[in-house]
Amino acid sequence: MRATIAAFVFVGLLLAAPAVQASSISVNLGQSAEDYLLIGQGIDNPYGTYLNTQGACTAGSSTTTCIFSGAFTGTTAGYTGGTYQFVTTYLGTGSSELASISEDPLGGTNQDYFTFDSIPAGTTMYLDLFESGGPEYIIPIYTAGAFDAGFSVAYVNPVCGGTSLGGNPCEQIYVGLVDGATYSGEVTGGATFDSSIVTATPEPASFSLLGLGILGLGALVARRRRSAPMRFHSA
Repeated sequence: MRATIAAFVFVGLLLAAPAVQASSISVNLGQSAEDYLLIGQGIDNPYGTYLNTQGACTAGSSTTTCIFSGAFTGTTAGYTGGTYQFVTTYLGTGSSELASISEDPLGGTNQDYFTFDSIPAGTTMYLDLFESGGPEYIIPIYTAGAFDAGFSVAYVNPVCGGTSLGGNPCEQIYVGLVDGATYSGEVTGGATFDSSIVTATPEPASFSLLGLGILGLGALVARRRRSAPMRFHSA
């Protein structure tokens, strides 16, 4: 069984000098060390509803940061391989409130896709790439209430837990129909982004949201981007 999240948004704003041509870059994200977790909410039956936890989470004084990480590969010069961290930060120190709903009800063609229908204000998502022997790249994925770039993930041997599915199979749609049911596992995936939104540092370094001032980056590209749905598919 596999599952996929996909959100593809391409940024048209060029932040570099006019003579420099922006380009689209894609990287493959290898199997994560952490689980991606869906928690069924069962509040809009026959649609599946979920809360999404994107990796292992650590609470700070007023925010929570969740990370899934692994190795990446690519074919674009400078982005050929290394390690990654996908970092989601939200306000508060409780469980994630990133909410989603299946695109179709139970029995529909897209019953195993979901669209985020509520991402709390203040939530950010960044992809941090550490190129082997090269720089560290910070790529904004979701900032200031909109998507800057796209990413996808696919489960590796997901498992169900929490509240019983009542004899139904361990599939995403059935988890979404049951309050407290869970669907979790390590993931692989990919990301696609425009080179104009990337910030590079000379050497690999630990990810630091505050140190890099990355909230300000979102404002620079907000004028030309648009929101896009996140989609999750089980097959």
